[in-house]
Order: sequence, then structure tokens, then C-alpha cells
Amino acid sequence: MEKWNENDIAKLKLHYKQFNIPSDQILKEKDTLEKFTEWFNEKFTPNNQFIPEDVADQLLKLRKSGKLPRIRKQKA
Repeated sequence: MEKWNENDIAKLKLHYKQFNIPSDQILKEKDTLEKFTEWFNEKFTPNNQFIPEDVADQLLKLRKSGKLPRIRKQKA
């Protein structure tokens, strides 16, 4: 389990906005969470690799505290 610092959290929020998929969908779909985590690690944390469970936990904390930007589901 990796520790989250303020810089990591800011990067996670930026990545979430760029990924453009609502948090409930990321948290519900294992493949989407794994893709989100992989891209986050590659882009923002090459030396500090987070696992999907850590990312899911942090996303949930941010969502519950109202600190994630709102992303609307895209219509098919």
C-alpha cells in the first residue's frame, strides 16, 4: 500500500479529469480501474507505483469528500 501525498492526490484528480470516465464506472468495472491505474502510474508516478485497490480507495475518499470534478456519463 503506497502513501498518498498532496502532490500525488493533485495528479490523481488531474488524471481523473483527463480520463473522463465517472468514478462510479471506474470503481465498478475492474478492467476500467486497471486501465485507469496503469495510465496514472505511467504518466504521473513512474517511481511510485500504485495498485488498483489503492487508487480505488483514494478515488472513493475524494468522491465522498466532494473533491473530485464532476464527469457526466457520455451518451452512446
